[in-house]
Amino acid sequence: MDVLEDTRGNYIRVIIDSEGAVTLGETTKLSKKLRDDEEIISRFPNGFRLEVTTPGLDQSLEQPFQYRKNKDRTLKVTYVEGDVTHTLTGKVLDANDSSVTLLDDSIETNLSYNQIIKAKVEISFN
Repeated sequence: MDVLEDTRGNYIRVIIDSEGAVTLGETTKLSKKLRDDEEIISRFPNGFRLEVTTPGLDQSLEQPFQYRKNKDRTLKVTYVEGDVTHTLTGKVLDANDSSVTLLDDSIETNLSYNQIIKAKVEISFN
């Protein structure tokens, strides 16, 4: 999803995600592969700190697979329709490669991803 690099602090942060759950084993395997990568070692000859993580709950959804992955969960979505910005909190009913359908108070709303400014999963303790 993203790579953040701070060469002054010898720090690399890699954010990964997938349509299925990302396992600890997969994260560990990627960490080892990156730690032993010759190109990274040459860029950081004095060593480096590496963090491999998944997007946090505070991260906005970015890719269609992330919407599919959160089917039946509630999202808070900020989107544009014409020149007006709206906010909607609704349950993900469906998501494909071009849009997501949300249910809010018995009303289905279909949004194309290019309308969405920000979409975050609402935490539920039920």
